[in-house]
Amino acid sequence: MFDWLQKLFHREQTSKKEKLISGFIFFVYIFLLGFRGNMMQGNEWTFYESLLKPGFTPPGWVFPFVWTTIFVLIGLAAYHTWNFYKSDQLRKIFAGLYAINGVLVYLWPYVFFTKQSISGALYVIIGMIIVIELMILTAFKNNHKAAYMLLPYLLWVLFATYLNTTFLILNA
Repeated sequence: MFDWLQKLFHREQTSKKEKLISGFIFFVYIFLLGFRGNMMQGNEWTFYESLLKPGFTPPGWVFPFVWTTIFVLIGLAAYHTWNFYKSDQLRKIFAGLYAINGVLVYLWPYVFFTKQSISGALYVIIGMIIVIELMILTAFKNNHKAAYMLLPYLLWVLFATYLNTTFLILNA
């Protein structure tokens, strides 16, 4: 009955049922926090439209497509790190980083759009970069495939950091 609990403390690979459950949890978590954080309302959209934007700002339709792809990759990376691992300790560390990452994914649009704090959002995105890098390093030691799945996420967030910083400079 408590086989799943025993596996938390052993290096044993997870069962098919546990793979399905963990996959569901990882995907629901990142998609709920990610999409909830990015649901802009009228006042928030007006704020964004009023900002001076850098020349490399992508058109609005790009963001949902890119974020959906990235959320799928983040969920897959978590699934692979949790279910196909070398070290049980590393997969637990990764899960903790994944949880922190989800909070930061939610916080950035909240701080930027709802609180309309471009500088506050920059602090959040710097935290995201640190957590993503730690996730990649942890995943690489545990499951190379998962680490590679996170690279597009890091690249996109680095680009978003450029945009955030430029918004701050242009709208100071």
